[in-house]
Amino acid sequence: MSVNELEVAIKAAIRASEIIAESYGNFKELDFKSDIDVVTEVDFKCEEAITKILQEETPEYGIIAEEGTSFPGEKVWVVDPLDGTINFSHSFPLFGPSIGLCKGNEVLVGVIADPIRKELFYASKGNGAFLNDLYNKGEPKRLHVSKISSMKQAIVASSLPYKRDGEYYEKMGRKFVALEKEIQSTRKLGMAALTMAYVAGGRLEGYIVTGAKSWDMAGGIVILEEAGGKITNYKGEPYSLETKEWLASNGYLHQNFVDIYKN
Repeated sequence: MSVNELEVAIKAAIRASEIIAESYGNFKELDFKSDIDVVTEVDFKCEEAITKILQEETPEYGIIAEEGTSFPGEKVWVVDPLDGTINFSHSFPLFGPSIGLCKGNEVLVGVIADPIRKELFYASKGNGAFLNDLYNKGEPKRLHVSKISSMKQAIVASSLPYKRDGEYYEKMGRKFVALEKEIQSTRKLGMAALTMAYVAGGRLEGYIVTGAKSWDMAGGIVILEEAGGKITNYKGEPYSLETKEWLASNGYLHQNFVDIYKN
């Protein structure tokens, strides 16, 4: 009997969301992976819970997860157990698990959960993207990107690179300023996965980010694409999961963003 991959990912995301909600504002340990990047014991608890479900339900699939879990496979689950850890560590309520199922650079399934707002975003390739309550018990709402085609009406999420020195950082700063001058407003949400979901749901018109990893983006890619959005690198070229410069949009404004960031 074939496994329903989307249902497996939803099950795992719900379990991780429960762990996160139970620990919100009450976690005990905080470690730094770098000067800026942090990790908590909740990240590891969520990764353990997610990988347990994925391995039980799809034992032949591979797994790549942010905190170190790694198994090969023709299809690979790409997992961020707690995207937005810095937000979580400050009790800033924008974080959650993100799960994508990939075959090569093709993302087949994506699930992103928001334990605080109790929202569940999900998609499978060719079947549309949807928003439901966290436990997926309500009536799913079909997701569509916004139809805004004027830069002056656009809200775009963006941020500068984590590495805060050198010419590249200065270059990205100049492009950020150029973007800000052209649009209605910018936002920095601190969680790549939910930001992608917000573009898919028409809450944002674009997301431009440097340095995001595959586990940051995989869950959101198929959700955005199935909602009618577009994602490339800064030059407008097709993405791969190794892409470091990501440009996601509602499609209508994509070339405008590319024109600002391509050089």
